[in-house]
Amino acid sequence: MISLAMWLVTLWICFGVGASVLRRLRAEPGGLAEELPLAAAIGMGLLAYLVLGIGLVGHLGPWAMGVLLAVLALAGRRHMLRLARGVPSIVSTAAPGRSGTAVLGFFIIVMLILTLLGALAPAGDSDYDSLVYHLTIPKIYLQDGGIHFIPWLTHSNFPFTLEMLYTLGLSLRDQSLAKLFHFGCGWLTLCAVFAYGRRWWGERAGWIGAAVFAAIPIVAWQMMTAYIELGVALYAFLAVCALSRWFEERARGGGQGWLWVAALMCGWGLGVKMLAGVVLIFAVGALAWGLRTAPDKGRGVRQVAVFALIAAAIGAPWYVKSYLWTGNPVYPFFFEVFGGRYWTADRAALYTEAQKVFGLGTGPLDFLALPWNLTMRSRWFFDQPEVLRPFNVYVLVFGPLLLAFLPALPAAGRVGGFGRLSLWFALVFAAVWFGLTQNGRYLIPILPGLSACAGLAAARLIERRGLAAAAAGVALSLGLVMGLYPTVLLAAPAARVALGLESRSAYLGRVSETYRTFRAVEEATPPEARIFILGDEPRTFYLNRRYLLGNHAEIFSSEDLASAGALVGALKGMGVTHLLIHETTLRDVGARSGALERLIADLAAAQRIRYVGTYGKLSLWEIAGEDSARA
Repeated sequence: MISLAMWLVTLWICFGVGASVLRRLRAEPGGLAEELPLAAAIGMGLLAYLVLGIGLVGHLGPWAMGVLLAVLALAGRRHMLRLARGVPSIVSTAAPGRSGTAVLGFFIIVMLILTLLGALAPAGDSDYDSLVYHLTIPKIYLQDGGIHFIPWLTHSNFPFTLEMLYTLGLSLRDQSLAKLFHFGCGWLTLCAVFAYGRRWWGERAGWIGAAVFAAIPIVAWQMMTAYIELGVALYAFLAVCALSRWFEERARGGGQGWLWVAALMCGWGLGVKMLAGVVLIFAVGALAWGLRTAPDKGRGVRQVAVFALIAAAIGAPWYVKSYLWTGNPVYPFFFEVFGGRYWTADRAALYTEAQKVFGLGTGPLDFLALPWNLTMRSRWFFDQPEVLRPFNVYVLVFGPLLLAFLPALPAAGRVGGFGRLSLWFALVFAAVWFGLTQNGRYLIPILPGLSACAGLAAARLIERRGLAAAAAGVALSLGLVMGLYPTVLLAAPAARVALGLESRSAYLGRVSETYRTFRAVEEATPPEARIFILGDEPRTFYLNRRYLLGNHAEIFSSEDLASAGALVGALKGMGVTHLLIHETTLRDVGARSGALERLIADLAAAQRIRYVGTYGKLSLWEIAGEDSARA
């Protein structure tokens, strides 16, 4: 609970700073409920970039993070106090006013508690990417005291805005604080769905839209992880909301500040994930379309250009860093255009092929069938957590509510500018996603807008009463239950450790094979060991030894791979004392194996590396001639 308190204070500070920015831009939200997600998102973006700056100059650590938060708190103190005084009004104005919305409010509170329990627990083996790099790279940065180039893990050159918040969390506390930042992105997005759905469509639509978003199992699962998709969803949805406000205010001759708020959101989205470039492209297109009839065409063109430049400048630090360190601003993608250090055409082709394994086809009819397939055949689109896999042939990934209510939207009446923007954004983003990679979780950025629209459709059906209202009520109730069930499955194992009734080591020893494996490896190696790891992407966050990966980048030259002796020399030159090898690497060596795998097999056969033991699916070897003392 200490982590929860620290996160709430940090979020409070972010709100204060972000609200100051909103005031300077003269963007006036319609009350604290609308302001909270906007201001907090701006503040988190600023905080992340300041952590980046501190890391690049080599001063990462608890003291630097504490001083940074103190300075930001001083800068945003006036709005922080305003929020503290305004909390009762937020609660009173957002409180459900009818029995139906009261049930929705209760459901949302239950989902909040369940996902919080999951977020506070240590990451388990199903939290795959978190343990491979989202948390692991920040841990390495903190161990080394600064942000630096890591040649053996390509993902370290992705945009890392959210990972900078994870770095702050790991520095000040542990992974429970780090994970709460992604949890917070999800719940801030939900707040925005409620606030802006209520603004344009009424209270019932706001509540239903928020409940629909909370009930999407893939969203609930992400709230418990240290992934990044909910960060993209937050910034993408707020960009659509800000653009909608700008179009609304522009019709009355004002609202220029909302245009720049939308640009900030697009920029920070770019800083979270490269795929968020679609958000910027869509926003620029929407602006150009909206300004096509402006009397002053020159001014309209300048507005679009300035908007794009602001967004690009906000996202640019990560792409400039990647270019300076690898020669490719979008490393490791588009290798055929930009190239890139420690990467090859063969690796690029394999990576592209791996991204294409998801989905059920790439033709026009397959695209039209997406709503049905994503709901009813979702296992083809998503690498689910293990606990959900027995259920993934049905609707327990994206849930049934979007499929149930979105087709009724045309009969619900006018959706307004916000609805049109949300739907067009979903269509454009889904089209790009469909052509690049059909991994279901990459679609999460369109879910807030679709949830809001589903909330509108459901609310309008319920307001009609009669058979339509009864059918909508039954569908909504079933959908919420089907969202609650997998969330309970995910959160229940974490309840004891999250509540402090079980130690973290006991919990991880019970649920994580990765944790048990690395504890055994640490017992078999001295503290000063440096381990070379070869095999499937290892979830190395729980390995407390220095290490480098052998299968994630091209870190050996052709001379290093000329012979077994040259490879040993290269490994020793990197300071490597031990090798940790996946069981299939040496067992299945053959003509299709790479040069590295064949040389390691030769070293084992010649006893130039000595077998230490097998732990899980990994075998530990020691380079001959090195000190083999045990810890």
